[in-house]
Amino acid sequence: MQESILLYFQEMGSPVLDFIFELITMLGEKNILIGLIAWIFWNINKKKGFILSFTLLFSLVVNTVLKISFHRQRPFEVIPEIAGKRVHTATGYSFPSGHTQGATTFYLTLALLFKKRWFYVVAVLISLLVAVSRLYLGVHWPVDVIGSLIAGSLISIFIYLVLNKIYDNARLREWLLIFSTMIVFVVLIYFDVINRIYFSGSLVLTDLVKTIGVFSGASLGFIIEERFISFSVNGSLVKKIIRFVIGLAFSLAFLSGLKLVLPSADISHFIRYGIVGLWITCLYPLIGIKAGLFTS
Repeated sequence: MQESILLYFQEMGSPVLDFIFELITMLGEKNILIGLIAWIFWNINKKKGFILSFTLLFSLVVNTVLKISFHRQRPFEVIPEIAGKRVHTATGYSFPSGHTQGATTFYLTLALLFKKRWFYVVAVLISLLVAVSRLYLGVHWPVDVIGSLIAGSLISIFIYLVLNKIYDNARLREWLLIFSTMIVFVVLIYFDVINRIYFSGSLVLTDLVKTIGVFSGASLGFIIEERFISFSVNGSLVKKIIRFVIGLAFSLAFLSGLKLVLPSADISHFIRYGIVGLWITCLYPLIGIKAGLFTS
């Protein structure tokens, strides 16, 4: 059944559809989601930016934990007739789909935060389209995207309800960040140990390391920003665009530039993504205040 669905998408393939579905699948990729979160956190509302960040990162940690636990191969890796497309974004294992779960979590949480009826429709539509794009591109099984749609929806609703209730309690919010970071580190250590002992290092942990890196950096950054910086999102539209372009350019530069100078190892991935999380949440606002891009 699943193979038949994938072969159907494979047969309907064309250069035009390839282009369309590659654009759609980008709506669930990290650069787009990081950019949207940065715009909201720096320019619109810090509370909304915090809830979006935490919910998405928590969901992606869950996603990578499930991927490693099931370590299922992707369709193009086991079915000769399936020619995987945009496979450079298909890192790690197959179940569940990271693009689909990330898109579902992000856009549904966005709809919950802004409480616009039309946005719920858009959120559902984007989530479904990203799911279909992963099937069309041959990088996921149908059960992968179904599981991701369910997981992303449940996580976004649950975390939103919790964070929306406790956000105004700064002390409780800080303890949540500390406790959550401790938990994800325990998860990382656990998988590293079982990988060495039971799997002889054959499990791919890179995506988990990256996700926990940015989770840890962002958590630390949120705490520092709350205690010592407290920047304001106010400013003219021109200033907001300038601060966004500069801040995002440095974020992407850290990801790409540090990759060139650091050795290719999981600890390097952790450092790179941790710096990006720290940059977005506190380092850039701190520098931006001194440069006149932000106000305190």
